[in-house]
Amino acid sequence: MHRSFTPFLLQGILAVSLAFGLAPHLASAHSPDTHSSDTADGGWVHEGMADEGKITGGFRVGPSFTTQDSGLSTVGPVINFQGMYGLNKWFRAGMLLEWQNHGVDNPGTGSVNTVTLLPVNLEYRPGHFGNLIPYVTTGIGVNINTHNVSDSFAWRVGGGLDYALTNLVPRAPQGMMLNVETAWKRNHANGDFSTIGLLFGVRHTF
Repeated sequence: MHRSFTPFLLQGILAVSLAFGLAPHLASAHSPDTHSSDTADGGWVHEGMADEGKITGGFRVGPSFTTQDSGLSTVGPVINFQGMYGLNKWFRAGMLLEWQNHGVDNPGTGSVNTVTLLPVNLEYRPGHFGNLIPYVTTGIGVNINTHNVSDSFAWRVGGGLDYALTNLVPRAPQGMMLNVETAWKRNHANGDFSTIGLLFGVRHTF
């Protein structure tokens, strides 16, 4: 069952990325007045939302699900920290640090901790649906595993949504975003320890 889940997730992420990539051709047909109307109605506006020249820090937590029958428990916790910089209005680049834990199926044999460091992490932010800001992200780095599991190359790909906290709490700090993100992470060590994480948290742009 796990083997069929990851390809469907990746296909969905790629389909969304392609749709966003084609969006400029649709957006170019609208006048500025139409853009204002689309924003109010929750329509798609392709204008880039990466906050050029600004720094964004994030903290997220959630569950992590194994994608293969690797001898680990299916669900475990994940904690995620990131720092990003707006290269231009479309892209952010930065680093990501993530910890996750999965118990070993054999009782009394402990668990596997994985610390993932992605020194190269990229985020594409093409526009927004009303107040919702979607994005896709990818990065490469290293998985540092415990419990006699070898370290491995890490590749992470996913997508998420930001929502300004000021839309819910008018006096909230400017630049504070509620965030949800899902991502698949490659971790081929002694076996396939790849996972899918579902993250919830906040990100703040300074």
